[in-house]
Amino acid sequence: MDKLEALWAREQIRDILHRYCKGIDRRDWELVRSCFADDHIHNHGDITGSPDDFVRMASGLLEAIPATHHSISNVHFEFSADGSSVETEANFVAYHLIEAGHPEGMPVETNGEATDWIVAGRYCDRFEKRDGEWIIVRRNAFHDWERHDPARV
Repeated sequence: MDKLEALWAREQIRDILHRYCKGIDRRDWELVRSCFADDHIHNHGDITGSPDDFVRMASGLLEAIPATHHSISNVHFEFSADGSSVETEANFVAYHLIEAGHPEGMPVETNGEATDWIVAGRYCDRFEKRDGEWIIVRRNAFHDWERHDPARV
């Protein structure tokens, strides 16, 4: 893989990571699903499964959370020798606004108050180039820290 091909691959991969964040925040589950290969393995929190398993979990969790904001930064790339796959690690911060009266403990304790839930961590992904397009074939998501505080709404 020459330098120009590597730069173009990096941009395509960043676009997939950004597309994932956009899909989550817009509740566009087809867009989220499009980031992952059919044979993808997703490890995120308490779930290990297919991309459809992840979408079911995420859509169920977020259906009662009116606002989220996911950001990606510091994407690191490690290309395979032949350039057909790449391991990435991308930092993320995810903000969630939980409304007052949300069910307790789902996903955090709120004491009945509007709550800001912030999660920061890493998406450690394996991408492969399939039929000329990059796609995520494995994700391990790690929550490095999180906090929740009363929201000022």
